[in-house]
Amino acid sequence: MKFSWWWFFGGNFLDALIGPNLFFPGEPFLLAAGYALHNGFISGIIFVFIGGFLGDQISYCIGRKQGYNGRRWLTRRIPKTRRPFAKAKLALNKRGPLVVAVARLLGPVAWIMPFLAGSYAMSWTVFTLYSLIGLLLGVGQFVILGYMLAAGIHLLPDLTPIILFFSEHSLLIISVIIASVCSAFFYRKKHKSRWFGIAACWVVVLCGMNYVHFFISDAYAYESPTLKNNEYSVTFDSLTLNKTTNLQTITDLSTLEYKTYPGLAPVYQAQPINIVLVGSKPNTLMKELGWIENKTFSRDNVSMKKYLSLMAQDLPPISDLYWNQQPQWSAYQQTGNLLQRNHIRWWYAGSLTTTGEQVWLGAISYDNHLKVAHYKGIITVLHAIDPDVDVERDSLAQHAQNKGWQVSFERFASPAAFSKSSHYFSDGQVAVITLM
Repeated sequence: MKFSWWWFFGGNFLDALIGPNLFFPGEPFLLAAGYALHNGFISGIIFVFIGGFLGDQISYCIGRKQGYNGRRWLTRRIPKTRRPFAKAKLALNKRGPLVVAVARLLGPVAWIMPFLAGSYAMSWTVFTLYSLIGLLLGVGQFVILGYMLAAGIHLLPDLTPIILFFSEHSLLIISVIIASVCSAFFYRKKHKSRWFGIAACWVVVLCGMNYVHFFISDAYAYESPTLKNNEYSVTFDSLTLNKTTNLQTITDLSTLEYKTYPGLAPVYQAQPINIVLVGSKPNTLMKELGWIENKTFSRDNVSMKKYLSLMAQDLPPISDLYWNQQPQWSAYQQTGNLLQRNHIRWWYAGSLTTTGEQVWLGAISYDNHLKVAHYKGIITVLHAIDPDVDVERDSLAQHAQNKGWQVSFERFASPAAFSKSSHYFSDGQVAVITLM
């Protein structure tokens, strides 16, 4: 692309010159100068600055020579300048030179500020100094933006995580708004029982939010995963997020991510992956070790009636965790009760390049009580994990070894305390289990 110096100079000169600047936009030329800079054309920036500087100087001189008569003539011929003149005059009286420096950030005020500074006899030295500062601010912001656009829109903040956050938390946001409005209503009643009403309002709304989330909404809707010829392809549809994930072959187990999250938006605390199963599907290992398969909300159609039935059997559904933004393929638990149980979730990670064997990742832990948790965009009550998750990893590895499976330990992560409260820990080692 070819650029000419006069194009940049003329564009910003007319944008700064009183009169033409009321009709002539300079932003496209500033953006183009930034775009040209990314392509190695430095002169564009030099000439937009020169054009802007001369335009400001001439506008100042016109204001200095014409003064009051010039303002009257301009406001009569162009009525829309009256409001900017009034605002600029007030700003000059209050802040003086500082206003000249920031005028280019004040919209229409920038059109007539140099002219107005001259008409009110501001010192030329003071005007020149502060107008140069304003020129650097006003021109620089568009030049930088043009440069970023030329370099690629990816340099700008990615809105995808923000959109995902609000999509995933939309039910919580709506619930908080409803509860807040109801609370305001009860508070204005000024009755002695208003605090009871406010508390009851929040309890009812939060319970309703949980019911809608787990049993009515499509928060867990996605296309069921399938495994064919050691290749994995699945389309997820969670709220507004559509994501197709193709898991490729794995050259080295250490390259995998050994963290999983209780939601899709990047705001959740991680939980550790601490089991790797190579060459076999999890159901084979789980069956040999006597584990019971659980229902999950993402994989099974769990109604309220079914949920209560599972609770009565001490087999409540296991909450979903997400690895690589996919929910677990399966979940298992050992015999336990509603508050205490060992459980593990499994994800398919791909196949080894060398042998073609399947690789499955597992997160095993022990539930020992209940807690209020931030989970998948809502506030709900979930099982809490025992602090030492490595104990469960070591126990499963030992039982698998006793059944004839090959077990080794690899340090694929660093020792870490997970969650803000650091309420569970891992030494970073992963138990690699292989069928002998």
